[in-house]
Amino acid sequence: MVVQYPNNQSETRMMRGMAITETSAIRENEDGSFAVPSQTGNGVYTVKIVENKFVCNCADFTFRKIDTCKHGYACKFWIATNTFLNNKPKPKVFAEDSVQCDRCSSIRTIHYGKSADKQIFYCKDCKHKFREPSLLKKARYDPKIVTLTLDLYFSGLSLRKVARSVNDHFGLELDHSTIYNWIKTYVPIISKYVNSLVPNDTALRTWSADEVFVKMKDGNEVRDGTHLAYLWNVMDYKSRYILASKLSERRDTNGAIQAFQEAIKNANGHLPNTINTDGLDGYVPAIKKTFDNGVWHKARTGINKPHANNNRLERSNGTQRERIKVQRGWKSMDTMIPEGLRIHMNCVKPHMALDGRSPAQKIGIMKERAKWIDLLEFSMKKVN
Repeated sequence: MVVQYPNNQSETRMMRGMAITETSAIRENEDGSFAVPSQTGNGVYTVKIVENKFVCNCADFTFRKIDTCKHGYACKFWIATNTFLNNKPKPKVFAEDSVQCDRCSSIRTIHYGKSADKQIFYCKDCKHKFREPSLLKKARYDPKIVTLTLDLYFSGLSLRKVARSVNDHFGLELDHSTIYNWIKTYVPIISKYVNSLVPNDTALRTWSADEVFVKMKDGNEVRDGTHLAYLWNVMDYKSRYILASKLSERRDTNGAIQAFQEAIKNANGHLPNTINTDGLDGYVPAIKKTFDNGVWHKARTGINKPHANNNRLERSNGTQRERIKVQRGWKSMDTMIPEGLRIHMNCVKPHMALDGRSPAQKIGIMKERAKWIDLLEFSMKKVN
């Protein structure tokens, strides 16, 4: 007897699926999905036909992203032998955006109008009406409206202009203070998620550091009566990824140390080989106190020094200066505006020098350029 071994993993899964069909009792659920017993006897998997694709909740399909798992093949064989040969109706095929009923868990649901700009669904099985599930629990507004305001604000519009634009287009009555509250609420959550992502091994080798003056309500008073604070930015030179945007009351060594500590935290274990700075005296002791002696400090960098310049960070700071000038100052050292700007420039805004990609793509923490709604969704899932 000659035994033929499968040529690839797909054939292996196909044979295992056939074995499941022969030895296990596959059951069709009321909502049209299939219950497939595990080969090891440790549970039951659910398989649905989503737009002609067999979608399973097993680890093989969910995490390894294969086209069809053995449970999917088992359903194919079961349908072929049990459904069509016995003249039974074809199994139900569901749309990819099917919404599960919050009462009976059925996915036989249909759109049933809107209320307060939120979609209403009707369950055909239990006759229950329910609202579209939201990322933001007990939120009055749709998450897409929330993230649209964040995108517009960090793209350059003022709070009042954002409120007017959104109200005019969607017929809402948003106040500018509501948008600022959303910034205070959701930027820290998104920041925690983004800062937890680990870049690839070849990223973040050369850092640039520089500082920007910011008018601050409670900042230090200078000669003309203006109150100032200092925004320290630390950027990876190659990818243009901003590792830290840290406010300090003074332009001194302690301010630089705080910025470098924030950058090290957000780099998730990646330390630089080289740090480029301008001629500020505070950088020398700050680097010595924060890093080991192995870090090469290039001080007094400039535009006419191609081997040691901070041009990329200066360009980024120029964008921030334009935004800060329009805002006419910040009110608190605890403001989330610099962190929101950092997230926007790192993950959302496309860069011409990176062929339309974002710095987050360049360092490998994101496969695609993100939208604010994507960042909110990922961060809320992690919180929940």
